Amino acid sequence: MANLPVQVLLVFLGATALACRHSTHEKADRTAATNGSVSVDASPLTAQPSVAAPSSQPIPGTLSGSASLCSEQPPQEFLVSAHYNGRPLAKADALREWKDAVARSIRYRTEQYGYYSGFGSYGWNKKPLHSQMHTVKFFGLPVRLHERVIPALRCVETALRIDCAQFPYQPKALSGLRESNTYLDGDVSNHVYGIAIDIDPLQNPCCNCIEPWKSSPRCQGKKAELERMDMPACWISVFERFGFYWLGHDALKDTMHFEFLGDPEQIAKGDAGVSR
Repeated sequence: MANLPVQVLLVFLGATALACRHSTHEKADRTAATNGSVSVDASPLTAQPSVAAPSSQPIPGTLSGSASLCSEQPPQEFLVSAHYNGRPLAKADALREWKDAVARSIRYRTEQYGYYSGFGSYGWNKKPLHSQMHTVKFFGLPVRLHERVIPALRCVETALRIDCAQFPYQPKALSGLRESNTYLDGDVSNHVYGIAIDIDPLQNPCCNCIEPWKSSPRCQGKKAELERMDMPACWISVFERFGFYWLGHDALKDTMHFEFLGDPEQIAKGDAGVSR
């Protein structure tokens, strides 16, 4: 490999990073789904999540409440652009631009959610990530997430039950927080920050990942991205209204995966805020 031209070598390394980036993460999801697990860590809480209760007083232990408590917002573009997304990195300036985007994304997520060892600076946020994770229920299933995004997911569930009622869908398995990073290209998975959720990994495949998803009938032939999953398309639009990004848009076609890329400071309307 030492005698290969520089551009060829960069293409090879970029392709290798894309193939490796999600491999461990996908194996974890496959194992969880096969074993019937609904959460990476669904141990019961000994204390209530430190999220300010909306004025409508949602039922304890559920994500019910009024979607009107949340401001609608799109995912932040600079966080979306930090995704590898299969982009060609044969040119040094393209690779440098992407690395800069990743560095900016890590700093932002550290400042907003907490420091993950080995990435960014502890000085940006000394509050431990693990102290901000809580188990909640989404459509009756437990999932462990960062306290700052729980209000957004509460609003998503309420809106799904209302706006997507004509397309009923009941998740069977969820995956949220992961204790260790599963990206191998210098980035940090949003599952580590507790701001990502996978819904039914077996029914909603990652078509450009490892098996068994690559062989899923949903991934065969020429299909629109919304045809590659069992989840109703209505769910995508509702999640995206509240700052979540759907990885089905990504080159990986990871249809199970949503991640909150909105501004956590802008989730709640009025005084229904989130404690830091």
